[in-house]
Amino acid sequence: MNNCPFCSQQVQGSAFASEAGFLAVYNHSPILPGHSLVIPDRHIKSLFELTEDEISSFFSFARKITAFLSEYYKSEAYDWSLQEGESAGQSVEHLHLHIIPRKAGDLPEGEDWYIKLQEQQNLPIDHSDRKVLNEWEYNSVSQSLKEKWQILNKLH
Repeated sequence: MNNCPFCSQQVQGSAFASEAGFLAVYNHSPILPGHSLVIPDRHIKSLFELTEDEISSFFSFARKITAFLSEYYKSEAYDWSLQEGESAGQSVEHLHLHIIPRKAGDLPEGEDWYIKLQEQQNLPIDHSDRKVLNEWEYNSVSQSLKEKWQILNKLH
C-alpha cells in the first residue's frame, strides 16, 4: 500500500496542469503566493529513477509552469528547490520541485524563503504557526490556475 500523499487521488486530481507524466499542483502550505510543485504522476522517489528523456520532460515542464506562474502572479523572479533525501530537507519521499514566484520586497528584510520552507515543513500540519490553506482556499486557487492554464494552452 502506497501512503505517499502525492500519489493520492486528491492531490493528483487537484493538479492544475499536466504533461508527459508530470503534474503541477499548488502547495497546500505556500511560502509565498504561487508556490507550486512539479511532481511525477507515478511514485518516483529520486531524480535518478528518471530516464534521460524523463529528466528532460520534467525540467521542460517545470520551465513552462514557472513561466506560467510568473505571468499569473506578475512576478519578475522565481526560486526553484529540489530537495532529495531527508538530510537535504525532503519531507515527502516523492520527487518534487518547488517553484516559488518572487517579487521585490515579498519577504521582510533578512528573511529567506528556504528557511521559511524548512520551518513550515518541521511544524505539525495543525500547528498555529504553519500556514495551511483550508480546502475551499486550496480548491479555489487550484481551479483558477487550471482554468487559466487551459485557456493559455488552447491559444498555443
